[in-house]
Amino acid sequence: MFSNELDRLIIEHIADLDEGAKRLQLLQTKVAEAIDTLVQDWAEDKGWIAGDGTWNDDGDAGVCPPSWRPDGETWLAWFNLEYAGSDDGDWSEEKDYYWLTRLCGEGRGQVGFRFYQEEFGKTPWKKFLSQKAEVVSGTRFVMDDLPSLFLPFKIDKQTLAGAVENETIRDALAPMTEALDHIQSNWALFDQLREEMRGR
Repeated sequence: MFSNELDRLIIEHIADLDEGAKRLQLLQTKVAEAIDTLVQDWAEDKGWIAGDGTWNDDGDAGVCPPSWRPDGETWLAWFNLEYAGSDDGDWSEEKDYYWLTRLCGEGRGQVGFRFYQEEFGKTPWKKFLSQKAEVVSGTRFVMDDLPSLFLPFKIDKQTLAGAVENETIRDALAPMTEALDHIQSNWALFDQLREEMRGR
């Protein structure tokens, strides 16, 4: 279909599209609230620490083991829910409009957990990290082009659709729980990286 024809159809159905956009915003809020509850519950169950921010309010959901926040205040390192690559979450012609599209892997973007650290400067850390892709070769983490270590996951849209209808959104977020479990199983690798960087 030519873009002019599509534009004409959009205008002809503008009221339906407007109502659909409103509904999608409300759905995003419901899913975000379920994400925040999941992260908090998971951290509490595993004896980890969840961040003070929320995905719903701040686009911020992070976790770390207690040893990475030894004084209860400063975060030395953590895993944060993020968009893949250099996607900052803002809309552009090259990016998805809704973060829910990214969460379901139905557009151009992805969602996952990215590893962050605050002990070392960004430039030396990135230089060091660019040489360490093999450290996570046996995991589901990938070295992206930032470079950073990123654990992508996606929520199946059909599963989420059914969960929304049945008001059981948390059940559809199982891949996110699996990602958090994968982080817990492999977090010692990131401790090794930090230790090696410290010894340089």
